[in-house]
Formats: sequence, structure tokens, C-alpha cells
Amino acid sequence: MENKKAATPTLERNRLENQKNFTTNSLEHQREAILSYLRAHGSMTTLEARRNLDVLHPAGRVAEIRRAGIEIDLVWCVDLSENGRPHKVGRYILAGGA
Repeated sequence: MENKKAATPTLERNRLENQKNFTTNSLEHQREAILSYLRAHGSMTTLEARRNLDVLHPAGRVAEIRRAGIEIDLVWCVDLSENGRPHKVGRYILAGGA
């Protein structure tokens, strides 16, 4: 017999709230979210894109943005995962700054 824990009321409420606010996660929406974030902050890491924007493959979206003629530079850095473990990840930097 498996011992499955039920989701806590807070986690369930957060999950439902996220679903309610979720409108689209299309490729176009992901590209727009990345560009908006870069314009506001100047740069972001792969993990920031996943955490903050729900973009699971930021390298692909950045490649598409570059093909559209927008210059985004890449530098390698170390960022901490949600578990606090260091990972070598890309930091995408909007050419010309924020």
C-alpha cells in the first residue's frame, strides 16, 4: 500500500491560482516574456527564465529572438537551483542594456 500525502490546502490553492492566471504559454508568448524581462532587467539566466517566466527551453526562444534580428549576448555563469545547488548556466544579456 502506497503512502500518498494529500496536497496541503496552501499548495492546492497556489496551484489553482496559477492555473487561473495562466492564459497561454505559446512560443510567441514565451518570446515576448523573455524580451520584456530582458528590457526590464537587462539580463537573465536560464534558471531565472524557468523560475520567473515558466519558459522551460529559454535557449530555443532566445535563438528565435536572435533570428528576428534582436541581439542577445551569452555569457556562462553559475546560478543556484531551487535546491541550492550550483549549475553552470547561460546568462542572456540584451545588447545595449535594459
